[in-house]
Amino acid sequence: MKKTHLIITAAAAAIAGAIIFLIVAQNTRKTVRTDIPNSIYYWNTRFRIDKNEAQFLKRNDIRRMYVRFFDVDLNREDYFHDTCAPVADIEFYREDLDLVDSLKVEIVPVVFITPAAIRHYRSFTDNLAHRIHAMCRRYSISISEVQFDCDWTASTRDDFFQFLKEVRPSLEGYFQKKIYISSTTRLHQLAQTPPEADYGVLMCYNTGDFKDFNTKNSILDVKDVKPYLKYLKKYRLPLAIALPTYEWYVEFDGNQKFVKLDSYFSRLKDTLEYRKIGENLYEKLDALAFPEGSTRYVRHDQVPAETIIATKQLIQKKYGKTAIVLFNLEYYQLRKYTEDEIKAFFD
Repeated sequence: MKKTHLIITAAAAAIAGAIIFLIVAQNTRKTVRTDIPNSIYYWNTRFRIDKNEAQFLKRNDIRRMYVRFFDVDLNREDYFHDTCAPVADIEFYREDLDLVDSLKVEIVPVVFITPAAIRHYRSFTDNLAHRIHAMCRRYSISISEVQFDCDWTASTRDDFFQFLKEVRPSLEGYFQKKIYISSTTRLHQLAQTPPEADYGVLMCYNTGDFKDFNTKNSILDVKDVKPYLKYLKKYRLPLAIALPTYEWYVEFDGNQKFVKLDSYFSRLKDTLEYRKIGENLYEKLDALAFPEGSTRYVRHDQVPAETIIATKQLIQKKYGKTAIVLFNLEYYQLRKYTEDEIKAFFD
């Protein structure tokens, strides 16, 4: 009887311990490095902050900026070896860095690594860490975190995960301090085991195929997000949420085949050139530019404030309240939203 009592007591203690662990893990999952202030991405090759963008940062109390430092891709000029090379380094300007520093905005370097390059991570891991350190030292940028952006899949998952394990000690060796590691998380990656990062930023944009003529909105459509929400509660990596404030223009030929994508298309407002034929679809007829008056189509993808807010609320209902990151700091695109709408994005 005594032995049975001891077994029951031990079992009860084990169950209680498991419950406490799950509660702690759940709370930790949603607070580690995601209880951050309002944040925004900066995704350009020249770091210039105009007065409107500075006012936007101050007005919305934005204290963290994820800045793309450079990309890593296969070296297309090396025809004999699969070597990787940095692409499109950002160019910093002292006065803009001083401005951001005066606003007490933390800079987090972001490095985009192509799926082709991540297969060769061993060839560049330490050099990448050294390059980040050298750039921060050159421009007197103090950091405590680095973010890595890679659209990894099942075939490249192990390479990316191992890269994260090896790059952390390299970074900490160069900076001589603890460096947090964050990773972008695409919706399709929620179904996979998460990488060993301190937290992820869930990318709630580019949810549709922009090359498909029938796509309603390739930047963000709530129906494209919903199928992935079932994975949120079991995803064991803390997550912040990135929401899009940008827009673009997708051009198709007369056969509805993709031609090109532009971030700016001023002529669309010219009613003599374009005729609106759908909610965000325009038709162009120009016999001078195209033989036999060939038809061209332009789809203007931008995300209404109500779609951004609905997506945020939908995710946080499943996951809980967490940090919000806007993509990205370009005032000519941000200005289409009211101050109340921007506030609702962050609240």
